[in-house]
Order: sequence, then C-alpha cells, then structure tokens
Amino acid sequence: MANSILDPFEGITLEQWAGVNAKIASGAPTDEAIKTIGVDAPKWDRVNNEWLTRMRNDTSFTISKIYAAAFNQKAEGNLGSGSQVGADSYPFEKYIEAMVAQDVLGKQGRDAQDVLKDFGLTVADYSNISGYWSNKMMTDFSLAMKMQTLMNEYKIKYESQAPGNAHTDIDF
Repeated sequence: MANSILDPFEGITLEQWAGVNAKIASGAPTDEAIKTIGVDAPKWDRVNNEWLTRMRNDTSFTISKIYAAAFNQKAEGNLGSGSQVGADSYPFEKYIEAMVAQDVLGKQGRDAQDVLKDFGLTVADYSNISGYWSNKMMTDFSLAMKMQTLMNEYKIKYESQAPGNAHTDIDF
C-alpha cells in the first residue's frame, strides 16, 4: 500500500509543519520555532522541503487546505490569531487595498512584507485576514462584486503614485 500524502515525514505531521511556519511568519526565529516540535535545523530543512514538495505536487489541494487551516490557527500577528480576526479588526476595504498594493508595488520591486508594514500588518495578519474575508465572500456574493470595484480603484491609485520605472536609480 502506498504512503498517503498526509503521512508524517520523519515523524512530523502536516499540522506540526504548518504550526512552525506560522510561528516563523509571526516573527519567531526559525531556530526557536523548530524547538517546539523537537527538531534541529538539518531535520527541519528536510521536513520543510518534503512538505513543500508534497504541497506543490498535490493537484487535489488537500495539503493546502489542511495547511491553511492549521497555519491560520497558529499564526499570530498584530491583530491576534486567526480566530480573533474579523471585520472589526480589519475592514474589507483595507484588506483589498493591502492586497492590491502588494501586487502593484511588488511589480515595481517592493517587497510584499515591506508593503504589509505600511498597513500595520505582518504576514500572519495578512494570512488570517485573507482567510476571514475569503470565507465571507463565499457566502456574501455582494462582497465579491465590491472587491472587483475596489481592486480597480486601488490599482489606479497605486499605479498613479508609481514612478515610470521603479529602478531608475540603477545604472548598467
């Protein structure tokens, strides 16, 4: 019988792997985060690479779904953990603006994490907010329609603020 894609690798479950990544995304140093599951750096590298490979090759997205749920429960940013994040902690409009700003400014060479800092967010916050608002859009289709309108508005805003070429300071 073939091994399941969800079987632990070197004793580390998908949920444990996601939990460590959530701690790292929440600002914990990697060496501290991996201690919580009792591994050293070489073992973490093997485990991390294996789970990333499994996720990349999983066409059913089973691993991604489980990973996202486990990550969001453990990830804690400026706004708290996944279950603490909601409409009151970060409005829909600001979420869409942060999403568009990362896209537009990222294409201009800005780091996504740096852009998130402009919005007072960590990677963990953004992941938790994305999960919250994505779930809301699945049940409230008016939000999905509002999303497109907001995306267009924010795209114009951020593209108009950008220099014609973000790398004009580089000479070749």
